[in-house]
Amino acid sequence: MKKLIVIFLVVSVFSCRNQNDNPKKNESKNKIKNQSAKKIKKQETLDEYIALLDSLRAFDINSISIAKEYITNKMNVPESLADSAYYIFLEFFYTTTNRMTDSLETKYSSVTNKLYKNNEDTEVQKFYSKLNQNGLALFMSEGTFYVDVQPDFFYNTFKHNLSPSLKEYLILRNKELKEPFSEDAILLLSFDKLSERVYAWEKFIESYPNTKLTNEANYYYKVYLETLLTGLDNSRLFDWNTNILLPEVKKTYERYKTSYPETRSGKIINEYYQILKHNDFYYSDSIGFILKKYKLSSMHMIQPHLR
Repeated sequence: MKKLIVIFLVVSVFSCRNQNDNPKKNESKNKIKNQSAKKIKKQETLDEYIALLDSLRAFDINSISIAKEYITNKMNVPESLADSAYYIFLEFFYTTTNRMTDSLETKYSSVTNKLYKNNEDTEVQKFYSKLNQNGLALFMSEGTFYVDVQPDFFYNTFKHNLSPSLKEYLILRNKELKEPFSEDAILLLSFDKLSERVYAWEKFIESYPNTKLTNEANYYYKVYLETLLTGLDNSRLFDWNTNILLPEVKKTYERYKTSYPETRSGKIINEYYQILKHNDFYYSDSIGFILKKYKLSSMHMIQPHLR
């Protein structure tokens, strides 16, 4: 990503005189240009940004919107600093968000009690508005409320201060956050959509092999691929009664190995599919062989991420 440069252009059209006839005006313009240059140079460091975050109260979620306003309207950093700015904000954001979640049953107990009873009065609406203003939303998992980021928040906040790899990463995560992955070891996606996540993350890893995001990308890739191969505790791949591969899963395997035959995941799925086909698609211990061969793990007895 090319370095973003803020150019302040000052135009004065109050006179028909030639600029050379007014040396004081030219001198004034030069001062403005010099001041602008200083501003650009200052914005291309993270010192002011870090100082701002340090000055904000991490237990006050309104600090998030203050930080976002600075990032979107005042920060202009080169690509070499852009990702660092994101990671610094990420730590600040989740420190604040986690404290908010921890206080739901104490500081905001009156709100949560009303929500449990489906009573959304003025107090609840104000609470929702406060969350929304700071890029947050309220979610529930296994009967418990928690606060988390809205799907587009990180991308919209940093879209003008991103490296190509981080931009692509946030675009992928935005799509995923809009459609939850699992809940109580139940897959909330179709197997086709799950397989497309596998492909998307494999292509990301191929496109950006040496990025700070490699570990995170590998995490999502492995979790989705392992889920596609083994299912989850409460979303099995084989019929409980017949022990035969579910038709939906069979179709997903067939589509994937045909659509992406040259990918690593496509080759793994094709190999497993051929073993299953040889056994008339009955369950067997062959999955253990596949997992061991490709250094993967079963997703059984695992509680994966929700979003």
